[in-house]
Amino acid sequence: MKLKKMGALSLAIAMTVTAMTGCAMPSTGGSDTTAAPTQEKTEASSKDSSSDTTAAESDEKITLRIVDWSDSSLARREEFNKKYMEDHPNITIEYTMLTIDQFKNTIVTMIKSGDGPDLFPIPTGMTLSTALKEEWYQPLNDYVTEEFLNTLDPSVFEEGVTMKGEELYTIPENMPVVNCLFFYNKDVLDNAGITKVPETYSEFAEACKKITETGNGEVFGLIEGGKQLNRLDILARSLAAVGGGKVAPNAKVLTVDGKAPYDSEAMNEAMALMEQLVSDGSIHPDTVNISAPEAREMFAQGQAGFLCQGMWCIPPWAQSYPDLKYGVMAVPVPDSGVKGGVQQVESAPWMGLYKQSKHPKEAAEYLMALFDEDYGYQSGCVSDGNYVSIVPSVNEKYMTNEVMKQYYEVASEIAKVVPAATTRDEKAYDFYAEVKDVQPSLGAILQGVLSQSITDYSSELKKLSEASTVEWQRASEAVGLDYATFDFPNWDPLKDYTEADYAALK
Repeated sequence: MKLKKMGALSLAIAMTVTAMTGCAMPSTGGSDTTAAPTQEKTEASSKDSSSDTTAAESDEKITLRIVDWSDSSLARREEFNKKYMEDHPNITIEYTMLTIDQFKNTIVTMIKSGDGPDLFPIPTGMTLSTALKEEWYQPLNDYVTEEFLNTLDPSVFEEGVTMKGEELYTIPENMPVVNCLFFYNKDVLDNAGITKVPETYSEFAEACKKITETGNGEVFGLIEGGKQLNRLDILARSLAAVGGGKVAPNAKVLTVDGKAPYDSEAMNEAMALMEQLVSDGSIHPDTVNISAPEAREMFAQGQAGFLCQGMWCIPPWAQSYPDLKYGVMAVPVPDSGVKGGVQQVESAPWMGLYKQSKHPKEAAEYLMALFDEDYGYQSGCVSDGNYVSIVPSVNEKYMTNEVMKQYYEVASEIAKVVPAATTRDEKAYDFYAEVKDVQPSLGAILQGVLSQSITDYSSELKKLSEASTVEWQRASEAVGLDYATFDFPNWDPLKDYTEADYAALK
């Protein structure tokens, strides 16, 4: 990788933080609305400038605009910005935080108007290839230092995820960890007389029913952020995966005998479990109308016994509900036993540099500082239990949160590496840029089951499978990709898919 060395950071800031909370994580209360933006402006005292030529040495006033959805680390980001501010007096940071659902439409609108923020992540479900095809980002190579890159985990530099050829375009926010484990509220389970954490479908359904019956209309078995289809999609895929369903991770494609596997026996069993919970009255009645952060908040308030989300819940609960007693459990498995592992999360692109940014050097300096141990943002996020850092030295020193350790251990036990079409043929990246979403999606079907607007989920899953197969075949033909690339007949869902398995297919 070609890199351009840069001088030491030597600016100092006045900062404006605009936080539109609601992604997958801050305290938003129980309403179905996103909290109004809040702003914090802090004056910074000037420091002597260094010998490097930077904005701090001139009278130029620079505004850096940053947009993301990292609300679980909001408090740490504010601390980071204040500290960074002390070193950067001529820069104003406008930081906007959106929900994941809000983010994609907002970013697309901003970019189409030629007014994109300096730094922003790739939306969930979009590939780097698509973003580059739309000319969203510019390479980071000329603006980040080799010293910085050497602090990162080597797995970060992945073709088609963060890189295209020799060019680096994005930096991941964290190391991939599955975000589908179940949290359980210990006090709620104790009040319902549940002494054993459920492991199977029937045990889970029984526990949810018992919690609901003893809750007297105020406490329910399960709560989810059912307004966010991405969360329901992940829930359905995870339940099907442990049942042996050969289904790809969210926004990825795998086939079984040339067909989309959404109507598999394992997926039907997963939907049957959710339908049973609805029939038992065990689903919190607000589930389909609330976001993931709202569900997290209501779980912490004792309104439900179980919640399926990610490690990101840990820091907000520690801050807002320090007395909350909760634990982490694996995804419930069919009564007949576990037949597969949850899909291991692939490395994902995150923050990139806007192609039309007027201040690429300053934006890249801010991005590097986010991962600089001296600034404390990474160490704070890891010690809080927010995520596993892409900086290995930070994890070694600061992974001390016991619930985080438990989450990481359980996730490591149940997650399995699944095959990826892009590893088999890089032309699959072009496929992902070409393929269109099929509706109603898997998440929408589960949402329909929860709201009882869909009673025949088997028919809907079959329609989704048939329509997806047609679309995947079309997209493959459009980019000149062999459709058979998505079929992995030697895949055992109980085992990690390895390089040897790829080689055996050649």
